Amino acid sequence: MLELLASVLCFGLFLYKWLIIIAVLMTWVSADPYNPIVQWIARVTRPLWVWCEQRMPMMLAHFSPYAALLLVIFAQAVIPAELRSLNLLIEGQSDSNQILLQSGGHLLQGAAIVLQSLFFFFVIVLVVWFFLTLVNPAFNNPLVRIIHVLADPLITPIQRYLPKTSVDFSPLIAMMFFMMLLTFVVGPISQYGSSLSYPVPLCVF
Repeated sequence: MLELLASVLCFGLFLYKWLIIIAVLMTWVSADPYNPIVQWIARVTRPLWVWCEQRMPMMLAHFSPYAALLLVIFAQAVIPAELRSLNLLIEGQSDSNQILLQSGGHLLQGAAIVLQSLFFFFVIVLVVWFFLTLVNPAFNNPLVRIIHVLADPLITPIQRYLPKTSVDFSPLIAMMFFMMLLTFVVGPISQYGSSLSYPVPLCVF
């Protein structure tokens, strides 16, 4: 029963994750608010956005949709795995010490997946912003404004230490920094969590 519930939760959270992604993309393109599909997606996703916004600092409230997405990604990774570990305990295939280790492994892997998702997102934003700066984009374009809002806090500290040139290399330096974090910090955390979680797999797709 717990195995079935874990599979249902895994798939349900996967669908909800993509609904949030679609909702975020619709805010980028100013989707028709009177469209019934747009309204339904907003009704399903907005409550979690608002919940995250109420718990975030005022200056970060604008990023509540992204926080909601990361929360769902974490839940999708951890909750089904915890149910599977509990199922093994009930079936007598593990003991209380092993389930505690597995639970810690699930949490470490979930945190690593969230960081991977966040850092990959930052890398994509920085790559897009770097190429946009080469063509001098119009800031009245809503997509350009959004990319700038996301990229600016990442590159401004780096720009203070770089000489001014015709090409701004700060996005590339920031991108390399995040790739190093993924390789030397997040990767080992994920591997260690996986060793603790064995033989319970995480729900990641």
